[in-house]
Amino acid sequence: MPKLPPTVGHFSSVPWIPYYTSPEVWPVSLLPCESSEVRQLATRGQVDITPMAVADWFELGDTWHRLGSWGISFRGKADSVCLFSPRPIEDLHLAEIAISKQTTSAVRILQALLKGKYGLGIGPWRCNVNVEDTTTPRLLIQNEAVEELGRKRFAYVYDLGREWHDWQSTPVVPAVWVYRAGTDPSKLELVQQLLADSVARYRSDPMAAVSAHRMAYEWAPSVEEVVALHGNFDYDLSDGDFTRGIERMRALLPRQVEGFEIAQRQARCTEA
Repeated sequence: MPKLPPTVGHFSSVPWIPYYTSPEVWPVSLLPCESSEVRQLATRGQVDITPMAVADWFELGDTWHRLGSWGISFRGKADSVCLFSPRPIEDLHLAEIAISKQTTSAVRILQALLKGKYGLGIGPWRCNVNVEDTTTPRLLIQNEAVEELGRKRFAYVYDLGREWHDWQSTPVVPAVWVYRAGTDPSKLELVQQLLADSVARYRSDPMAAVSAHRMAYEWAPSVEEVVALHGNFDYDLSDGDFTRGIERMRALLPRQVEGFEIAQRQARCTEA
């Protein structure tokens, strides 16, 4: 009986483009998903190999292992994980902050910064971002952050990568590639090679890779802007500095985000 191909998580947001150049020819079952969905897919057994927010990976423990040194990291500014605010961050004590529903690690990073770096109390989170509202501070990631940066509407923009590095002097590693314990080694070898080939193709012609992705997903930023954005990220995390970054995040990120479950319930009620 032939082996089934591995089910591999597919993140379509712009920071992840280098990992998915020409994925339509991959001999795997690609599962489109967002960061906030991956943990549920993993615990349900619906995905074998996938990028995963480090906050979720920490929680899942020995049931999921890192796939090589693949992941995504930034040593300073990311330009895609940002707090946008009409007033200075020092004035956000107990403030309501709207957050992207995609966020898993970023909201924990923001809570650690607000409490640990700025000594602020955590107010209510709002799990739905009204794009037209310019009075409520908001944490946006990935495509949403890139688009809001382009609008230039907020007087204060805090890049969480830069904020974290200024505070801890370690890179932010928001997500790593992982696999389910017990996955067939031949499948792991296959996906590692696919990722290596994809990153190599991207590096050989980033403009072509980004153009193809932009045509498929029709997002607003220009090809040149996205290629420049990718310059903020590291994708091969074999350097020991990234290991130190992961361990620092493991030590400092809160396991529970204050008031997050309440915000999620409220968002579900709003959507209903």
